[in-house]
Amino acid sequence: MWNNRPIIIRIKRHENVHPFIQALHVQHVPLKRVVFREQEVVFETTMHYLPKIRRVRSRYRLKMAIYYADELQVFRAQLWTLLGLALMILIPLLCAQVIWRIDIKAATPELEERLGKTFQDTFQLETPISKKNLPSDAVMRQKLLEGHRDLSWVHIEKYGGRVILRPQESPKQTKQTNEKLAEHLVATKSGVITHFNIQNGERKISVNDTAYEGDVLVSGVIESGEDQVFVGAKGEVYADYWLECSFKIPTKLTMETLQQKQWRVLVKGIHEEKDKVDYVQKKDLPDWLDPYVSVVEEQYSKKVQVELNESKIDSLLIPLLHEKVLRSLPAKTVIKKENLLQVKWGNGTVEGKVLFLVNENIASPIQGLQGE
Repeated sequence: MWNNRPIIIRIKRHENVHPFIQALHVQHVPLKRVVFREQEVVFETTMHYLPKIRRVRSRYRLKMAIYYADELQVFRAQLWTLLGLALMILIPLLCAQVIWRIDIKAATPELEERLGKTFQDTFQLETPISKKNLPSDAVMRQKLLEGHRDLSWVHIEKYGGRVILRPQESPKQTKQTNEKLAEHLVATKSGVITHFNIQNGERKISVNDTAYEGDVLVSGVIESGEDQVFVGAKGEVYADYWLECSFKIPTKLTMETLQQKQWRVLVKGIHEEKDKVDYVQKKDLPDWLDPYVSVVEEQYSKKVQVELNESKIDSLLIPLLHEKVLRSLPAKTVIKKENLLQVKWGNGTVEGKVLFLVNENIASPIQGLQGE
């Protein structure tokens, strides 16, 4: 492996070139791609045979130039290359098992200092340390929340060999009665959770889990040691679910399509109100001219007759049903996919069923008494 690196040898043309080549064959030196040119002879071999080649060359007094044949290769099958590749993989893996820094990012420097002192007094950790010696996220969060009752939560983020603690202070609240309500977000439909948009509260379900109607998705009650902190729950939880819809529409439809916009000058006294159409925008005119003239950009529409057939299912029928169902759903809802289950033609109508894959915010806030 040490001497198998391919090389290219260039010999200047001389009367001793042929005896030189024959001498190499006698000593069993393998030559590849031997090319005789006008000014030189070129062939390939390996580093293993270079000492023999040099001895023969000196005997015949030839001028020789040596080049590596694999200079343009990204990977060379050599021991040093393999060792370097192994180290390149092994060193990051070993470093990834070490925590090099533990930082605290709080809203104020005072809170960072107090939390840092509590963390050091509790765990007495000196970086760098092995990840095996780092307490779990739950233990770190619990100890910090126990030592600082003004915190509602501690977010723990890990980036390679760095740990960042982000404390979240409890919201300032006025005194209330003992029956203060804690808000939760519960599922109004069953579906598979896709993503969260949470401003407050603690998740009780993970992405890709199935939520059922009535399940608590986000809790406004956060455990802090043996106590409970009521912070409320606020946000959105989106989930995928299948919605089956039936339809029955005539095969002949009258559709209204928007035409090109155009500007129009309306002179009062000449263009009556019945001649006007709804305009998109209106130009601002001087006060002395505005009572007499209006310059508006109008949007006209055109009615066309369309007859549905089997060739227009994907291009016209499905988009119509998609738009109709989407308008009946809450804002921010997305229809990801449509599956046509069945379709039946007859008596001038088309009827059938369509299955829609809907992504919707299924979280609804409810109120619960403290201590529930």
